[in-house]
Amino acid sequence: MSIVAALGLGYAIPASADQLDDRKQELSSQIDTASSSMGESSQALQDAVARLETSQGQLSAAEATLARTRDEVAGAKAEDARLAASLVDAEAELATAEAAVAAGERAIAGQRAMIGGIAREQYQRQHNLMGVALLVGQGSSAGLQTRIQLSTTMMDTNQAQLDRLNEMQTTLETARAAKVEAQQKVAAQKDAAAQVLASLKELEAAEAQQQASVSAAVAANKSAQQAAQEQVDADKKAYEQLSTEREKVNADIVARDEAAAKAAEAKAEADRKAREAAAAQAAAEAAKAASAAKPAAPAVTSSNVSAGTKTSSSAAKVTNRQSWAGLIMPVAGAPITSVYGMRVHPITKIYKLHDGTDFGAACGTPIRAVANGRVSQRYYNAGYGNRLFIDHGTLGGKRTTTAYNHLSRYNVSVGQTVKQGQVIGYVGTTGYSTGCHLHFMVWRNGQMVNPQTVL
Repeated sequence: MSIVAALGLGYAIPASADQLDDRKQELSSQIDTASSSMGESSQALQDAVARLETSQGQLSAAEATLARTRDEVAGAKAEDARLAASLVDAEAELATAEAAVAAGERAIAGQRAMIGGIAREQYQRQHNLMGVALLVGQGSSAGLQTRIQLSTTMMDTNQAQLDRLNEMQTTLETARAAKVEAQQKVAAQKDAAAQVLASLKELEAAEAQQQASVSAAVAANKSAQQAAQEQVDADKKAYEQLSTEREKVNADIVARDEAAAKAAEAKAEADRKAREAAAAQAAAEAAKAASAAKPAAPAVTSSNVSAGTKTSSSAAKVTNRQSWAGLIMPVAGAPITSVYGMRVHPITKIYKLHDGTDFGAACGTPIRAVANGRVSQRYYNAGYGNRLFIDHGTLGGKRTTTAYNHLSRYNVSVGQTVKQGQVIGYVGTTGYSTGCHLHFMVWRNGQMVNPQTVL
């Protein structure tokens, strides 16, 4: 399942206040999930790229091996061609040798036949009385010399024919040896050619296998990288969509909070005017009743003066209590819902110090700086939620710092100088909180004090 489907993108932004807060929390959780998924897919992409780079390196090595194999194939082919040409020459030499042997054998056969005829003829002529016949035969001495010369010539001719036969036999043996050598050479070259051919086939098979293996690895790694890239793109798109939706929700929450703040201010102003009107009416009725009950002017005057003196005295006490700092309330017209002191925490159920004063007000109600100062810190804490600290410098002889907790959002930045009454943020319910309120804290010379002693 894609992260878009898993996180339910396309969810319509709710309109109600509670639904907006719920949707914001839901979006924050989904964005965390999307961010985690994006990190995982980015890591997967990095791994895929690393594998592809490795396979590319392997491809380079395989291509080098392949190049050497191809060179060997080319060499084998050249050697095969050379051996084929040499074999043709050897076979031609063998054919020539075989022809020479055949011719020699024929010549020897003819020479033997001729010598055999001469030998038979000589055998028939050469008997024991032949020499006598040559000597005593009729004729002159010149005829005798002729007959002797003829006999000698015949003997010399026979010897020459024998010598020629021996030469022809020697030539024939040489031709037969050349034939054997040519036959052996042809056989050896045929064996060499067969070995080269077998090696060539092995090299071509290795070449094809190397090419297929490398191509398959590169294709697989490219496919893995593409899939990882697509997952990263999908996660980024989901993250951006969630972030955009959260921005819209935040804008709606801001608008809601501002509207609620304006409504709260209007209500507080209306309540104040109503209280003033009620007080004025009560005062008028009281004055009227007092006049009716005590018609004597001096008594009435004395009573009024006494009452006025008490009122002035009470006001003076309040003024004296605030004179060291001149702090104002951080949230106008908000009731105190929990005072400073020991209590059971409503969430953790632990009995501990409640280190501030809680003002109950609707989320989005403006929070104002209680005095002039500078924003020293601003951060989120699991317990206090969104916190903001203001350093007011020395007030009433002591260094004073105030803190505002559980804010829905800030209106000032760290280092910014603020004026008393300036809106610094808005009431919220971030952190450990059971509802919208401001948790207000005060430090004097670094020591925490009860805020109600200075407000």
